[in-house]
Amino acid sequence: MNAAPLLISYHELESYLKALPEAQRKRYSTEISRLFNKNYPPVVSPYCLAILFGYSLEFVHALCKKKHKYYRTFTIKKGKKVRVIQAPKVALKVIQKWIGYHLGLNCRFPEHVFGFIPGTSALMAAEMHCNAHWVYSIDIKDFFSSISEVLITKALQEIGYSNIGSQLAASLCCFNDFLAQGSPASPVLSNLAMTEIDIKLRAVSEELDIKVTRYADDIVFSGKSVFPDSLKDRVIQIFDGTGLELNADKEYFADSQKGQRLKVHGLLVNGDKPKLTKGYRNKIRAYKHLLGSDKVLDKDLKRLNGHLNYANSIDK
Repeated sequence: MNAAPLLISYHELESYLKALPEAQRKRYSTEISRLFNKNYPPVVSPYCLAILFGYSLEFVHALCKKKHKYYRTFTIKKGKKVRVIQAPKVALKVIQKWIGYHLGLNCRFPEHVFGFIPGTSALMAAEMHCNAHWVYSIDIKDFFSSISEVLITKALQEIGYSNIGSQLAASLCCFNDFLAQGSPASPVLSNLAMTEIDIKLRAVSEELDIKVTRYADDIVFSGKSVFPDSLKDRVIQIFDGTGLELNADKEYFADSQKGQRLKVHGLLVNGDKPKLTKGYRNKIRAYKHLLGSDKVLDKDLKRLNGHLNYANSIDK
């Protein structure tokens, strides 16, 4: 599903404003124009959103107040764990896709943030840590489902949305008071919600003269000097009181000076450029053999080719 244009079916701002009743136009035209000029989705009120999408006002209210009717919940396996997905149904997904797409194109995030941003990748994040002497990484537990609707509302207000508009947009993109795992708006909204934390992480890295990257829920530090004893406690302090929890089970530290391999996002960064691990290379050879034997089931073909394309992108 492609994202809808900024003004949906209206070709220009004036035609949308003229479609609004006079009272709504007088109250919201300045706010709509300001958001439109930033290329942000002009979410200002339920009534104006209903006019924009051609929905009834009652339906927009229902999307916010009777959310269980507009999501499909299911589970998928990820390794040994089961992940619960709340996937929006079409009418709601159209709005979420619209919000996520246009905010993703036009919001600016700190340079050390690589996840969910056009033109960035896990490979680019890993490249930042090449030739380091040590790597320390920590994972944010249950990332999307720990980011609250309150936090999203605050983040939207920080970039210029009104109280009403920010609450409406946050409500449309959250399920049970948190970001929906299957919403197309969740990636960019998670980055917005992390802005204050990202600023603090960057400040710590600059103070300690080390590097930091964040790719979604994965925070990585690296350096060429001695590992700072205070770093772990500083990171914990940053997350205190945020509602987000660090996952101690996924904490990782490696020191190349002790002959250890440095891994970032599954790639080795001991040298000048990221490389595939030996284990992954062996897996790729096995996949190539399977593909050459014509024994691959159709349902597995896309997944295997995805692995091969990824390996080629690293080794090119």
